[in-house]
Amino acid sequence: MSRSRKIHRLSSPDTDERRAQRLLFRHLRDDTDAERGRMTRRVRELQLLLAMDPVEFEQLIARLMAAMGMKVELTARSRDGGVDVRGVDTDPFRGGNVIVQVKRYRDTVTPSAVRDLYGTLQHDRAATKAVLVTTSRFGPSSHQFVAGKPIALINGAELVGLLKHHGFHEVFAPARHDGAGAGVAGGAGGAGAGGEDALPEVAVAAEPARLLLHWSGEQEYDIAALVCRGNRALSDEHLVFYNNGATPDGSVRLVTGYGDANACLMVDFDALPADADRLVIVAAADTGNHPAATMAGFAGPALILEPGADQAPAVMHLADGAGANTAMRLGRFDRDSAGDWDFTPALAGYPGGLHQAVVAYGLEVDDA
Repeated sequence: MSRSRKIHRLSSPDTDERRAQRLLFRHLRDDTDAERGRMTRRVRELQLLLAMDPVEFEQLIARLMAAMGMKVELTARSRDGGVDVRGVDTDPFRGGNVIVQVKRYRDTVTPSAVRDLYGTLQHDRAATKAVLVTTSRFGPSSHQFVAGKPIALINGAELVGLLKHHGFHEVFAPARHDGAGAGVAGGAGGAGAGGEDALPEVAVAAEPARLLLHWSGEQEYDIAALVCRGNRALSDEHLVFYNNGATPDGSVRLVTGYGDANACLMVDFDALPADADRLVIVAAADTGNHPAATMAGFAGPALILEPGADQAPAVMHLADGAGANTAMRLGRFDRDSAGDWDFTPALAGYPGGLHQAVVAYGLEVDDA
């Protein structure tokens, strides 16, 4: 699909900077048809898992464990103690009693969740190992915490690979309809009469731009985007962040687990609403799980735009975050009269976090 609009870059890096970028951002690669197809499939597969009922998702993990040769027991939700599935691996060498917790998340699993599971493992007399399974991913601090401990972390991409390896291909089959018109989502549980419970089809643009955010350090930050007309967001649904993974039309979407990037947005600039002329990008500290978190650890940030097959990636190096703020506006894309988009690194700090940034663009936030 050819793009009807071009995306302007602020500058073109010189030869030395390009060489440094190749070393630092190993995830930048040629945007071939095969790569776009792989990315499209990954998004669809993870969206299908996210669309599952929570109990159904736990049952799927239990079925996967059984297919791997374990004796499995689903725990009662009212008294699971933070454990969703228990399994016994009878292998004489690697076997043991395993407790499993599943998190059907869009955003990165917090290190506190990993530490909580380790605490559960320590107080469980029968368990010898713990596994945390998610549809999203884990940050560097979580991986460092489990080093040397009997805990395994399985992210969304790894979960998809395990399900396919053990024959659960039907989970990712597109929804189909029987002769009576009742929707059936292959393998992930039947739909109700009239197809009301069928897993939704996830539309992925053929050539969306990838907007990657990278920073150094162990601190966790979230990326957010506001689709605006001028300095006003179009609506609450046009704020894309960890609790709202996409705009209503899907033109802006959060993506997890993309290469070495800390965060990723998929943006189809051609599909943005006709009345939108601005896309604002914000990074925010995870103050919900870490009340004392600030932007002080937001070091060496860079915003990388991969516009499409016919354009080279553009890297916009940004200023480090400050301890006085808990959110930071990184910049904005503006649509000009010709319909082209230009990026401006309009930096601004928000001591009040994402809440303050959202209010600044005309959205009301319920503090209750």
